[in-house]
Amino acid sequence: MQIGICVIWLGIPGTFSLKEKRQVCLSLFSHLRKNFNISMVEIGQQNSYRKSVIAVVTVNTEKAHLYSTLSKVVEFIKKDCRLNIENYTTEVL
Repeated sequence: MQIGICVIWLGIPGTFSLKEKRQVCLSLFSHLRKNFNISMVEIGQQNSYRKSVIAVVTVNTEKAHLYSTLSKVVEFIKKDCRLNIENYTTEVL
């Protein structure tokens, strides 16, 4: 069993409060859970309403499938006009 982890630094330019940021993040998390078999959590920038750091985690027996899934997640987020990906890292344990 292998674990794939992707940490994504997001910019959320259209928000003006933590409540708006939370709505955007919860919507993103809902869409990601619906489309991919992954878990995610906000791990940084909780007190900033224009930035967020999220961790996406998935488990599989094949390393190639992990990289493929995490790559699709990043591409999905890139298509969301509410968000800007500032940076991301992918690691398989």
